Amino acid sequence: MPPNKKKRPKKGKQKNRSINLKQQVNQFFQDRHPILKFLLGFIGCMVLFYLFYYSSLYKNYLEVPFLEMQARISNVFLMLLGHDTVVSNAIISSNQFSVNIKNGCDGLEAIAIFVSGILIFPASMKLKLRGILWGGITLFILNLFRIAGLYLIGLYFSPTVFEIMHVQGGFIIFTMISVILLFVWINWVSKKSQQ
Repeated sequence: MPPNKKKRPKKGKQKNRSINLKQQVNQFFQDRHPILKFLLGFIGCMVLFYLFYYSSLYKNYLEVPFLEMQARISNVFLMLLGHDTVVSNAIISSNQFSVNIKNGCDGLEAIAIFVSGILIFPASMKLKLRGILWGGITLFILNLFRIAGLYLIGLYFSPTVFEIMHVQGGFIIFTMISVILLFVWINWVSKKSQQ
């Protein structure tokens, strides 16, 4: 009996398989090109934001003044509602309750999500700047109301309700609001481009 010889695939067939695989991969990315481009751009923008957000420049020079400014403006809302509150550093307090504004309560992550979405969306720079300006101001003001609201919740409700609203309202709801605002802007831009 002749010895068993393993059949070697012909070079032409291997080449065809690699070409077919390459074509399939290219087709996969071409079909999903706009979505992948958007996701990769979004991830890139958020990475840049977090590099800045956790940098020594922000931590050492910008974080404390920014949090103190938010505390002072939120305190104005509370005083307009008749509350006898004072601000010390980033703490809003009264004889009954106090709330300390820390990193993560500043609303910057939600604003960064909104701005990142606008920056990578295909639109004119003029429309992007308008969206960033109006959306950024809206989110900043809503965050001030959120801080004042957390003080009121802590004052009038139990610590458990405060914690739920702090976590849920602080990150999940506020992030959802920023995404909704992003979709509102995208819808507005789409209507502008159709006109």
